[in-house]
Amino acid sequence: MADKKADKKGGMNPMVASLAGAAIGAAVGAGAVILSDEKNRKKLEGALEGLKKQGFHVLEIAQREAESVRKQLAPQGEEVVKEVKKAVKKKSK
Repeated sequence: MADKKADKKGGMNPMVASLAGAAIGAAVGAGAVILSDEKNRKKLEGALEGLKKQGFHVLEIAQREAESVRKQLAPQGEEVVKEVKKAVKKKSK
C-alpha cells in the first residue's frame, strides 16, 4: 500500500530511500577509512595519475582521428557547396 502511495505522489518508497542512504553512508565511511592511511592515499594518487595519462592519450587519439575525418570530408563538402550555388543561380534566373 505504501508503494502505491509513493508512486502516486511521484516520490520514493521510504524503505528504498533508507536502504540507499545506508549504502551511501557505508561507502563514504569505507572511503574515509581507506584514505586515512598514507600508503593507501599514495596508491590512489598513483592510480589516478595513471588514469589521467591514459585519458589524455585517448583524447589525443580522438583528436587525430577527428582531424583525419575532417580532412577526408572537406573536399566533398566544398563540392556540394559549389553544386548548391550552381543550383541556386539556375533557379534564380
